[in-house]
Amino acid sequence: MKRIFLKKWYKFQQKQKQKLFDSHWYIRFGWLDESLKNQEPLKNLFEIHSSKEFTFADSFYVKDHDRHYIFFEEVDDQHPVGFLSVLEVFKDGTHTTPKSILKLDYHLSYPCVFKVENDWYMIPESSANKTVELWKCIDFPLKWEKHSNLLENIEAVDSTPLYHEGMWYLFTSTRRNCKKFGDRLDLFFTQDILNPNWQEHPQNPVCKGKIQYRMAGKPFIYQNKLVRPSQDSLKRYGGHIELKEIIKLNPIEYEERLCETILPDWLDMDDGCHTIDVHQNFVVIDAIRLNKK
Repeated sequence: MKRIFLKKWYKFQQKQKQKLFDSHWYIRFGWLDESLKNQEPLKNLFEIHSSKEFTFADSFYVKDHDRHYIFFEEVDDQHPVGFLSVLEVFKDGTHTTPKSILKLDYHLSYPCVFKVENDWYMIPESSANKTVELWKCIDFPLKWEKHSNLLENIEAVDSTPLYHEGMWYLFTSTRRNCKKFGDRLDLFFTQDILNPNWQEHPQNPVCKGKIQYRMAGKPFIYQNKLVRPSQDSLKRYGGHIELKEIIKLNPIEYEERLCETILPDWLDMDDGCHTIDVHQNFVVIDAIRLNKK
């Protein structure tokens, strides 16, 4: 009941803000002196905005041959649905001009890039096509080709792989028997992600509640714990990120607990965040910026 009341209150506040502010998603990134151990470094990151304040969001980091790249969702006035882009970043905070890597006739976002042996693969969010797709990079970082559909005839968003103790796990939020993505978290597992024989985790949904379980990036080590970033959209879509420590993960058990909350309080004009990617001493996070009309 408290969450329902707060949701209505925040929705009222959002309507008031919309009268006063325009908003756009943008990217924050930077290198740290050491691995991320607390949230203080998130206040001192570089910023990347689209030239016309369109969407730059769902950011993922890749280091390849000592060069640094950010893959992300882009939206502009030329393409009616989201598409995927990449840019190269440098330690002085500069970056190259974004280049598109994948434009289709249905919405794409959340370009979750990961490596299998010596090759780069990507699982973009393609729920509008009712698929979970696997793409392989054939000329890094710009050229990608469809490898396979990992899952079909399913509405699933922000699907995120994790290789753990000899097994591939796929975290995803489906809309099976719930109202909104994020109301539940599902797990699938297989031994070979390139030739999968997916099995549903017997605890599915492994988490269930109200718009607070949707993936917000790849699991990473934080304060010596394996954590899963997830979105909490009580305040608004992409309101803030929760880090959930993974306590148990195997083909018959899953358990997590809230470890820490990441709020977009680094700047007064930022009003949300919903994807974070951490690799040792590099962090990239998206955020929503309010601009007075």
